[in-house]
Amino acid sequence: MLDMEKLMMLRAVAAAGSIAAAARELRYTRSAASQQMAALERLAGIPLLVRAGNRISLTPVAWQLVEHTERILVELRAAETTLHREAGEAAGLLRVGVPFREGPAIMSSALTQSRQQFPKLEIRLAATTDEAAAEEVRLGRLDMVIMSRYGAATPHSQPGLREWVLGSDPLRLCVPVGHRLSGERSCALDDLRDEPWVISPTSTLGRLTTTLCIAGGFQPKIVATVDDVATALGLVGIGWGVTIAPDLTPAGPEASVRRISLIGVDVVRHSVLVVRDGEQLSPGIAAVVSAVHAVNAALRLAQAAPST
Repeated sequence: MLDMEKLMMLRAVAAAGSIAAAARELRYTRSAASQQMAALERLAGIPLLVRAGNRISLTPVAWQLVEHTERILVELRAAETTLHREAGEAAGLLRVGVPFREGPAIMSSALTQSRQQFPKLEIRLAATTDEAAAEEVRLGRLDMVIMSRYGAATPHSQPGLREWVLGSDPLRLCVPVGHRLSGERSCALDDLRDEPWVISPTSTLGRLTTTLCIAGGFQPKIVATVDDVATALGLVGIGWGVTIAPDLTPAGPEASVRRISLIGVDVVRHSVLVVRDGEQLSPGIAAVVSAVHAVNAALRLAQAAPST
């Protein structure tokens, strides 16, 4: 009969792409991990792994086993949540991933409220990125994240995860005060072919910015490569160049940056709260999820209120 220990190793191999990396992730020796995979293949009676040098891929049947494993884990977490909910107290360690340099106003306010309301809940923050956040939750390295996704449609949850879209905001061209376009309400990408650009080339937003420029008929003239959008906005504010950023990403001081609509660009940034499926009703996670929704609603209401 299949057992969870071997299925969890197969899941780790699928995520890591090698037995050695999976062994490190689950704190096994490489030899023990290889023995687990060999034993699982004997039980299955068919090959589950395709080996090519140091890399390993899964057969279609193996991927189906991983999908079953995800569903089993959801049910196990839901069963544990039922027990914790009966205990009725938000306590223990909650590891929360935050993209610090993108201005996590929602998460920081919500976590502050949760710590005050539930003093036995230990909240530990960890820096993460939009690219890695969801996988870190799925693999159990973090318990919760708020992250950004870009696209014209609302994102869907990945297997093993539960997600809530907190809100969406459009992408804007950001230029320094005094720029030739700073008084405009909108502009076309074609108007930007001679501009100096500040871009984070390894991020989803940076790659998207480059793609938009190419779609506009030009390669961006990059004058600065940065690690995050907050740094990019800081350089825009001192006149170093222009960038594209979500409308609600804060710039400091805000008066140094002007935001302009991009004609024909309908891509939006979704702010997404992510936890492991099956754990969303546990007292600690439920308390923080509730606080995040409340803080997010208040922030959105304040942003929508007319200025006086």
